[in-house]
Amino acid sequence: MPVRPSGRAAAAAVALVVAAAAAGAVLWWTLGRDDPDRDCAGLRRDDRIRTVLGGTWRSGLPCGELAEGLRRAAVGAGPGSHTPDGARALRAVLLAAATGPDHRVHPALRRPLAEALADYAADTHAVLTGIDDSYLAHDAPDADVWQDGRGVHVAVPKDRLVAVVRGLSEDPAAYAVLRAADLRQGAAGLGALPSGASGAALTDAVVRSASPAGVFDGIADDALRGRDAAARGVWRADALGGLAPNGDVPPFGTDPAGHLAEGWLQRGAGAPDGIAALRDQAAGLVALWAEAVRADTGRIGLPALQDRARTTTDRERVGVKEQLKQDAG
Repeated sequence: MPVRPSGRAAAAAVALVVAAAAAGAVLWWTLGRDDPDRDCAGLRRDDRIRTVLGGTWRSGLPCGELAEGLRRAAVGAGPGSHTPDGARALRAVLLAAATGPDHRVHPALRRPLAEALADYAADTHAVLTGIDDSYLAHDAPDADVWQDGRGVHVAVPKDRLVAVVRGLSEDPAAYAVLRAADLRQGAAGLGALPSGASGAALTDAVVRSASPAGVFDGIADDALRGRDAAARGVWRADALGGLAPNGDVPPFGTDPAGHLAEGWLQRGAGAPDGIAALRDQAAGLVALWAEAVRADTGRIGLPALQDRARTTTDRERVGVKEQLKQDAG
């Protein structure tokens, strides 16, 4: 007759099994989390990505080739030359990348995808503003791209775009590429205003500039969260290095957007604490616009417009930080 183990022996055996299982789980998590190909492999296996790459897809496609293939599919013939197929490719990439856990994007993918996304800055700027009806009508996961007199457009849900930009922004240089592209869009909106602009047209341009700026502020805050002091310093320095002004500010009359964007970068990114100074981006652009067109900003007044810009920016910054914390939780 088999010997039945004592209660104490049985409990010890169970504890040993539990401990072994826990150790195995910890080992799997540690090795899996540090697997250099993990995030790349997850994206590569996504059916949407396979569709985008078509005949160039293969199961062992290296991360660098995957990144270049996706960038090429989205950008196509060259920067600014968007086609419906290219916009659909970008949309598929965004929706696939947005499903990654903890906003992870493989390091080899960050810069190429950021460059592709920056080429669609007019679209991403509108999505991050969140008030353009045409984009809201086309942002559902099963929606399609569309075309009008201004060209081809693409939209995705705002929270998914934020998640992807956060993943790309783990690389501060990628963050700088995306923020610089969005900055020019905000500057272009203000630069297109007539010198006598006032009322709703003026406040609308301010909000459209300030909302995405606040999103990028929140993403920067989240990218810095959890890093030690040295790592935060490196991320800030690299991000600001990517946002450094080119040196020359073009005349407002020939390049309104460039005048405002470059002018602001000289004042903002060049400040002693450039990341903190960036939070005043929209308010700074409004002041530069008023100065360039010698506008008195009508009955609203420049201080009130700047307050509106700062309030909008801060609201978006706080909201995005909360979203990203919840996503990570």
